[in-house]
Amino acid sequence: AELLNKWAASSNEYSKDIMIRAAEHSVNAVEVFSNQMTENQEYATKYCSGLYWMGLNFATLCRLGGGGKWTTQQAYDIANSSLSDCERLRQSSPDETRAEVIFAQGVLCFCKAEAVIAGYLRSTKMDKEQLVERKFMQALQLFEQANQLWTAVYGEKHLETVKAITMIGTLLHRLQGAQAGMEWFRKELKIREELQGEMHPRTQQARRMFTSLLDAKLQAERKDQADCNAGGAQRTTSGDSAASDTQMPTDDAKPAHGS
Repeated sequence: AELLNKWAASSNEYSKDIMIRAAEHSVNAVEVFSNQMTENQEYATKYCSGLYWMGLNFATLCRLGGGGKWTTQQAYDIANSSLSDCERLRQSSPDETRAEVIFAQGVLCFCKAEAVIAGYLRSTKMDKEQLVERKFMQALQLFEQANQLWTAVYGEKHLETVKAITMIGTLLHRLQGAQAGMEWFRKELKIREELQGEMHPRTQQARRMFTSLLDAKLQAERKDQADCNAGGAQRTTSGDSAASDTQMPTDDAKPAHGS
C-alpha cells in the first residue's frame, strides 16, 4: 500500500488504477494487523501504520472520484474513519509520529476540496466555493502544524518536513495566487535537490512547478512593463498634440505701449 502510493505520487498524475490497488492492499494490511495487535506491540505499531496509509490512499481515491468498489463518498468516509482511529491510537506518540497523522488529515481536507471542485462531492449545507475555501484553509493549518513538529524534530532538510513544505506551497497557491506559494516551492526544490538528487522524480516535479511559476511571474512583469511603456508613450503623444493646437501670441498681437 505504501509502495503503490509513492509510485503513484512520482507520476505526473496519480493513476486511479494504482490507487485502487493501493487502497485494496491497505484494507488487507489493516485487517491482518488488527487481528494480531493484541498479542504484540510491534503489530500495534504496524496496525497504526496501516491505518495511516489506508487514510492517505482512500483520501487520494476520493480526490479521483472513487474507483473500484468504492464511491467518492465511501472513499472519503473510510479515509476519515481510518485517520480518526490512527489519531486516537497515537495520542501519546512522539511528535514526529503524531505529525504523520496531522499531515494525512491535511491531505484528506485537500482531497475533499478537490473532489468538490471536480463535482465528485456536493454539500447541501453550504455554498460550493465556501466549502472549498474552508477545506483548503483547514488543510493549510494542518500542514503548517505538521511542518512545525517535523522541523522541530528533523530540521527543514528532511524528507518528512519537505512533504509539508510542498503542501503549504500548494495551498497558498490555491488560496492566494501563484506568487504566494513561490518561495515555498523554491524551498522545496532546493531541499529535494540536496536530499534526493536532481534526477529523482519528485525533484523533477518540484522543478517543473517552480519553473512554471517563475516563467508566469516574468511574463506578467514584462506585460506590466509593456503596458506602462505604452501608457507613457500615449501620454507623451497626447501632450505633443495639445501643445501644437495651442498657438503662441506673435509680436503683432502684443499691445502697443504709450499709445
